[in-house]
Amino acid sequence: MDEIRGYCQQARELREQAAVLQRSGHTDFQISEEIQQLLKHAEHLYAVADQKDKLPRQQALELIERLEQETSDCKQLIQYNGAVQARQEQELEDAKAAAVKMVQDAEERLEQTRQILSEKMAQLAELEG
Repeated sequence: MDEIRGYCQQARELREQAAVLQRSGHTDFQISEEIQQLLKHAEHLYAVADQKDKLPRQQALELIERLEQETSDCKQLIQYNGAVQARQEQELEDAKAAAVKMVQDAEERLEQTRQILSEKMAQLAELEG
């Protein structure tokens, strides 16, 4: 950037020199030629500054495009992961409900088995007794 500013400063100085020569009122060929050379050199310096300035600008634009693409990809990934998380949370709740049901069923079967065993033990006691 300092190099670009330097070229622009030199070009401004050359244009000022040309303006001073034009205001001097001299109209001879040599002064006219010098003014033209100063203006051409100033234009050349501006062109060099523009050329050097385009590279960082182009790199910045490419970086912006990459960042925009990464942002878009990240948003899609967040959306996908959110959907996966919601599905997994639902699966967890379903598994918890199924586990509770299995425990309840097992407790009911155990209670039924205890009752049957108790009844059979009472029957056996009557028969033996």
